[in-house]
Amino acid sequence: MADWTRALSVEMFFVEAEKRMQMTDGERRVHLESRLRLARSMLGELDPLSFIEPWVSPEERYQRKFMDE
Repeated sequence: MADWTRALSVEMFFVEAEKRMQMTDGERRVHLESRLRLARSMLGELDPLSFIEPWVSPEERYQRKFMDE
């Protein structure tokens, strides 16, 4: 769950950065786009759903050894 939360937080950061970048132009925008691409590639997979998909809840983990009669 911590990985999912972190991925969501970082993704929200990138979304906000991209919105703000749309308000810039020229050389600064080109530089910022490059930096943002580098940051995304360095961090790797950030899709929060890819972190939650393999997660197993406590109920799913629990396996009874004996059946109740």
